[in-house]
Amino acid sequence: MIRVKSRQKTEYGDFQTPIALAEAVCRLLRADGVDPGCVLEPTCGQGTFLEAAANVFSDVKRLVGREWNREYVAEARRRLGKVASNVDLAQADFFQQDWASLLNHQPGHLLVLGNPPWVTNSALGTLGSANLPAKSNFQNERGISAKTGKANFDISQWMILHLLESMPQQNCTLAMLCKTTVARKVLEQAWKTGMPTTNCSIRKIDSREHFDAAVDACLFVCHMKADKRSTTCEVYEQLDAEQPSSVLGMHSGKLVADQTALTRQKHLLTLQSNTRWRSGVKHDCRAVMQFERQGWSFVNGLGEQVELEPDYVYPLMPAGAVYRGEVKRTEKFLLVPQRRTGEDTTPIESVAPRTWAYLQKHAERLADRKSSIYRGRPPFSIFGIGEYSFAKWKVAISALHKQLSFRVIGPQDGRPVMLDDTTYFLSFRTKKEAVATAARLNSPEVQEFYQAWIFWDAKRPITSEILQRLKAAA
Repeated sequence: MIRVKSRQKTEYGDFQTPIALAEAVCRLLRADGVDPGCVLEPTCGQGTFLEAAANVFSDVKRLVGREWNREYVAEARRRLGKVASNVDLAQADFFQQDWASLLNHQPGHLLVLGNPPWVTNSALGTLGSANLPAKSNFQNERGISAKTGKANFDISQWMILHLLESMPQQNCTLAMLCKTTVARKVLEQAWKTGMPTTNCSIRKIDSREHFDAAVDACLFVCHMKADKRSTTCEVYEQLDAEQPSSVLGMHSGKLVADQTALTRQKHLLTLQSNTRWRSGVKHDCRAVMQFERQGWSFVNGLGEQVELEPDYVYPLMPAGAVYRGEVKRTEKFLLVPQRRTGEDTTPIESVAPRTWAYLQKHAERLADRKSSIYRGRPPFSIFGIGEYSFAKWKVAISALHKQLSFRVIGPQDGRPVMLDDTTYFLSFRTKKEAVATAARLNSPEVQEFYQAWIFWDAKRPITSEILQRLKAAA
């Protein structure tokens, strides 16, 4: 059971901004030339950001706050009771508020300042929360992307984008504490849709120190000017850093992690790659489908000793072993009941009766796999399987680890080695082809090219989409 306080933090992003951090943010904005006539916080909580703004911005004439929690509104009123500025505080639901009307009728330079909730729509769905925006595919995801979770998004991403869309097209600034990944997604969407943003910056903060939260977070700032638009964003490693560590940008509708590195290696870019990076096998049932060899037998994740026909069992190289370079031999194995996605599995009964009996024994566990991709498929189906999976030579990289290390994976005891679904690979007919490709991928220029695209703080920093941007060797 989720405790009430924990649920409140999860559902409403109840991480109150410490006054010291709020004042540091306001001082930074003032040093950068922000001189607001009005400061508006759309999720003001107990009012610490508005209090900090009143303390730091001497010319601010109006403070506006909206907050769902009536008790917090009362606390914010107490905090702001003695400030000289005009104060407008009210209880309101963010998703019902007419932000365009509110934002477009404020005096002087408008600063929209805040700390929206750090929670995803799927997490709120799990809680049965109604604290969600109206259903819409604002990220334009479709098909399997939605089914496998790619269409999941942070509520703050939706909120910040909605605020940017509602803000006046000039003489205003948005400054938000949020996850660093959220800031990037907002930038990408804003740039793609032509919002007049300029002088954008991402300044990383220590979320564990300030919020006791283990997440990469930042202060995200952008200015709105109708006659001046740019698609670059300076990234600073600390809130008070004087020089940026990198500059984000856009190229052909894609977000670039390091604009300078891409400029140097732009000759390696292709937008129409013939190279097809594949992900490894997805089965979502490790306890049944994966084994370790003990003597002459296999032992599954349930501790059962299993004897299966060899035709459906293949060596398995986990992503961690690929990352560490431990690719000469593996004692892990994978049950592979199909040679291509969607293949009928019933022939296993006649050609491999022990394997069929094993699958039948665990049929209920396999049928209970949560992902909707298995629905309507033959029993015991897997994904990420095809002719490419059975190539004897592969060049592979772990998608989860923060290292660009491409490894050559060869056959084991004459059998092709399978990879898991957190690994990407290319398949080859010969060892010579695989070795040559790995050498190129590990070369300094290709490494810098990929570094230009990769955000290492992402949950899965390396993607097939990024890998396929490299031009094939001549």
